Amino acid sequence: MHRLVQEHPTTSVKMVFLEDKNLDMRRYNAPTSCTEVAAIFVGDNGEPPANRDICVYPVGDTCQSISPLNQCCDPMTYPLLFPRGECSWNTGMEHVEERRTAKRTRVTQLQYYAYRLSQRNGFSILHNSVKLFQQYIVDAYVKTEGSRLHFLRQNQKDLRIELYRGLLDALECRAHNENIRTGKLIILPSSF
Repeated sequence: MHRLVQEHPTTSVKMVFLEDKNLDMRRYNAPTSCTEVAAIFVGDNGEPPANRDICVYPVGDTCQSISPLNQCCDPMTYPLLFPRGECSWNTGMEHVEERRTAKRTRVTQLQYYAYRLSQRNGFSILHNSVKLFQQYIVDAYVKTEGSRLHFLRQNQKDLRIELYRGLLDALECRAHNENIRTGKLIILPSSF
């Protein structure tokens, strides 16, 4: 990594938020806190992206993209939080024996991050990393929410959306009457 930085020096960037005097200041306020971390993502329908472009540069190699679902994603993104390079959540992670049931054998991404973020007695490198901790939480949220929405989008047939046929018909009728183009309707379960 040190050699890579020497070969490709970084450039300093300064960001300035200029306020337009004509904008409604209650809606377009400039940031007032320098201690907050936020996620900004661009999407057609306002939802977190299911996939992101995460590039890894192995020594002497070109960029290799990895999935946010890869168990090495968190250790590679946050080496200070995973100093031993231990693996993060993966799709095959199983519950410990006493938590396992016949129906639920695997740990969900949400359960994993809830476990990682819970406070315990003793020192926690995660909870003592201040802004990096905040960034990790925001990143975990965006990954988890994006994955959950992607799963629901891909499994609409399993969710029995035909039960909502009346709702779909009413929306299509209203859109037709108001000359509005409807998008793809995604039904979220009540447990979401």
